[in-house]
Amino acid sequence: MRKKGRSELLLLLLSMAVLGLKARIQLTIYFPAEKLTWDEARQYCQDNHIDMVTWDKIDPELLTKWLEEKGLDDVWIGLHEDPEQQSAWKWINVKTGEGLTGEAVSESDNWANGQNHRGSCGSYDSSNKKWYRRDCSETLHFVCYDDNLTLVTENKSWEEALNHCRNLSTESDKCDLLSLTRSSDISYVRDRIYGATSEEVWTGLRFLGGEWWWSDGETLDPQEMPAGCPSRWEHCGSLSKLNTAKWITRD
Repeated sequence: MRKKGRSELLLLLLSMAVLGLKARIQLTIYFPAEKLTWDEARQYCQDNHIDMVTWDKIDPELLTKWLEEKGLDDVWIGLHEDPEQQSAWKWINVKTGEGLTGEAVSESDNWANGQNHRGSCGSYDSSNKKWYRRDCSETLHFVCYDDNLTLVTENKSWEEALNHCRNLSTESDKCDLLSLTRSSDISYVRDRIYGATSEEVWTGLRFLGGEWWWSDGETLDPQEMPAGCPSRWEHCGSLSKLNTAKWITRD
């Protein structure tokens, strides 16, 4: 479990997909109270949440709005110069939690002009919506992000997995096997299950009464259905962290 005992400001950012029983996958950003170096900030984010924010995970406009409201301007984000290629900047790899993604950031993107220092770590200034190169040893506020997905690293049958997830429910929060009603969310979830000990994880996809259903009661979009009619036993759907197929049918 992640530790969340420190003083932080948080913001609900985005509802992405149905999780089950009206629960939704929610991205949340956190503004820890302390100032840390870039490396310390990333370690804090990984220890307490998922990672530092990157522009492909959060809405920059919403982030800017909340930074301004909280009186925070210059903050660390998950942007770093490539140690193997000077002046090439990349986002951190939130999939593996190590290194950079290989996804380059263009010099013409959001960089501030006329910078007098050439640090290797990136910060974001909400007052002018620009990125800055800074010395990684500087101490700044920083921004982390999290979601309400739980990856259960235990091997179970589909029915066992369904019961396990539902037993995690409380009076205020309903849990279920994940239902993905938008295919655009698959890449996000695939990155999140990268740490699974098995290649595949169960989803809430089930073939009943001649149709594919999600465990929250929603039917699957006909265009998203697994190809063909499932075999006699392969009536449950999994998602692979390596295979690019949308759904894999299993016993």
